[in-house]
Amino acid sequence: MFRRILTSVALLSAFGLFVAAPAARGAELSHVRIVRLSYTAGDVQWRVDGGSSWQKAVVNTPLREGMELATRDGRAEVEFENGAIAWMASNTVMELSQLALDDGAKLSLLTVMQGTATFYVNPDRDDSFAVQAGQLQIHPPGKARFRVDVFDDGASVSVMRGTADVDSRDTTFHVNSKRTLAFHSGEVSDGLLEANPHGDAWDRWVSDRDSAVEGARANTSNYLDSPFGYGLADLSFYGGWVNLPGYGYGWQPYGVGLGWSPFYNGYWSNFGGFGPTWVSAEPWGWVPYHYGGWVFSPGYGWVWAPTNSFVWSPATVAFVRTPTGTIGWVPRNPRETTAGTPVNMSRALVTNSAEGIASRSANSILRGSATAGSRPVSEAGDAALVRFSQQATLAAQSPAAAAPRSFVAAQRMPAGGAPRNAGAGLLGGAVPRYQAPSIFHSGHGTTPGGGFSAPVTGPSVSGNSHTSSATTSPAGGGHSGGAISGGGGGHGKP
Repeated sequence: MFRRILTSVALLSAFGLFVAAPAARGAELSHVRIVRLSYTAGDVQWRVDGGSSWQKAVVNTPLREGMELATRDGRAEVEFENGAIAWMASNTVMELSQLALDDGAKLSLLTVMQGTATFYVNPDRDDSFAVQAGQLQIHPPGKARFRVDVFDDGASVSVMRGTADVDSRDTTFHVNSKRTLAFHSGEVSDGLLEANPHGDAWDRWVSDRDSAVEGARANTSNYLDSPFGYGLADLSFYGGWVNLPGYGYGWQPYGVGLGWSPFYNGYWSNFGGFGPTWVSAEPWGWVPYHYGGWVFSPGYGWVWAPTNSFVWSPATVAFVRTPTGTIGWVPRNPRETTAGTPVNMSRALVTNSAEGIASRSANSILRGSATAGSRPVSEAGDAALVRFSQQATLAAQSPAAAAPRSFVAAQRMPAGGAPRNAGAGLLGGAVPRYQAPSIFHSGHGTTPGGGFSAPVTGPSVSGNSHTSSATTSPAGGGHSGGAISGGGGGHGKP
């Protein structure tokens, strides 16, 4: 297992905003949980609290209580801290109705308003995970995988693994594995309980992805002893581990060259109460950008190193003011404190203008002598940092997308049981053709071997009178650009 670093570093954002401690048992619940949008394909959108405009959804968007997700001709996946996963088929609308903490226990309630969704849960002893699907509320008592289909006149739940307790009309049904419970709206009967229909393309896609994620998480656990589950599979899909002297095992993404820097490929947004929050354009960019820190090794280049403080941060960076007055940001070293000059500042200072932050234009990188004169921002009320936060808020309020419900044409549930539609025709759309392996198909450039492919146009690099551009990895998914060699798919544990 990964050797924990002895020095505990509490990584603070510029505003000192972190996920607060859980509420005491019996006290008011804490609603500060953040979960992750871990996969998108096709048209996927989100909005907050049902009243704001719909926004285009991208992988690594932090999701909080009250947010809604909608798919049209696409698919989406949501990962929860304890390893639970929700998969949304095409033409589906789902609300994160409750994401709360009660003395450390995670309370989750998801509402599928229409469409098809499948859920994997493995709750800890005190956790609660429930799904509202029409008039049905599903409570799996333990490890389970189940599917719900919600129509304009009924709903059904099919249990693939484990068991589920289903509440409907003041009656609780215990549904075993390989059984389906279906109800029509307005019925006074007890509904229909029968064997699951044969699996369709959606079920096969979910099963393949679930297996791939489970295997990749297990591989990551050989190097990282983590109390959470979300984002861990990506560390196996998109990178490898190296042994850093003084730090133990660290992780590095495949396909990055000498011109690459952490916190370059992405943008800033502002999710209520957390301040500027980094949304990575790299598919693996959840754990390495919200936990731990980054070390620059002469032999390896940039390597992410965990700490033994597993507290979610909006971004593990230090903000600095450049000589021109703009705000830049530096990846934090896992051992540095919040005071003083950031350890990594001369290695890579990523910057953008206020207008660029709001419009989500490409960031720039300053290196070496080009960083001279930059100073850390130590006050939350710093005027430049406040303006920066305002621009991040504007970025989160980008022009509205067409509301998914504007083209809803919900399918009616046939009499006699639960159909297998996987979203097909539910809103007039078709099931996307299944592609295997699909685990890498998340709207980002990837190499044939599964490594992340850097942008065609590399980052603009200033300093020491030279420029550089990021490079892509070879087909094997290994590193290029001289930082790490090898096309065999990364580093192996000795």
